[in-house]
Amino acid sequence: MNNYKIPTNLDLDALRAFVKGIELGSFHLAAEQLCRSPAAISAQLKKLEQQTQCQLLRKKGRLLELTPNGELLLRVAKELLAKNDHVLLQLQQNQQDGYIRFGLQEDFAEGLLQEVIAQFMQQYPNVQFHVQVDRNLKLIEKIHRQELDLALIWQQKNLFEDQFKILKNINLHWLYCAHPHIEALFENKKSIPLVVLQQPCILRQIAIELLDQHQIAWHIAYECNSVFALWAAIRAGMGVSLRSPINTPQDIQTLASHYLPSLPSINYGMYLNIQPTSSIIENFQRHLHENLLIFKK
Repeated sequence: MNNYKIPTNLDLDALRAFVKGIELGSFHLAAEQLCRSPAAISAQLKKLEQQTQCQLLRKKGRLLELTPNGELLLRVAKELLAKNDHVLLQLQQNQQDGYIRFGLQEDFAEGLLQEVIAQFMQQYPNVQFHVQVDRNLKLIEKIHRQELDLALIWQQKNLFEDQFKILKNINLHWLYCAHPHIEALFENKKSIPLVVLQQPCILRQIAIELLDQHQIAWHIAYECNSVFALWAAIRAGMGVSLRSPINTPQDIQTLASHYLPSLPSINYGMYLNIQPTSSIIENFQRHLHENLLIFKK
């Protein structure tokens, strides 16, 4: 014979009345805040004592005070109500819809970032993304023209600092593929063949300024308008490029040469529209901040 006894389920409304009354020091005030009558609150407290089979409150003069069992229930009730409210909030957020206009510097247009966006879309399935991949300067201009809500970019001088939220500082590298004729250039200290993106490109500008500062001869060997074309040119041995380690293909190597100047680090982060944003955009900003702090190669 099955002697299983169905467990008693505590009434969350009654628990809320119990907690609110203790927090306010008055069950009359609790009744007002919860839009209940004092009689209804009193009935809920009696229901709790019936469900727990414990005395929860006792009179002390004209006031009520918690019994030891009441103190235990109060602590657990706060945890139960917090979990209840949290899951309801999450379920409501999952129903949020909205439109996010997100700009991406080309270096960030694949890899981990797409996983981060996919995770957000799983939490908010009704959100629609409009993503634009472009150069740093153009993304900044689109933010200023209110065409984007936020963009993931490299930090540079012409940014309004209050709109830029730094995520991480990373080192830059000279990159190449090992070819005898490329390595011979450094041995013979000849003009450095640069593989670069078309202007405007902040990393191209950093490379040229550094080489000029160190009076090292250079020339543009190959200029293209996409990172994918740039990687192909490096693989073919057309020259050297200055890039970050983010999303660098595994067959592209870091060039260690005393002939080339050492490189600075650079910040990347979120550049934000100054216009008031929706809650869904704010949630996406937080999601990016939490997940892109660990952005790796």
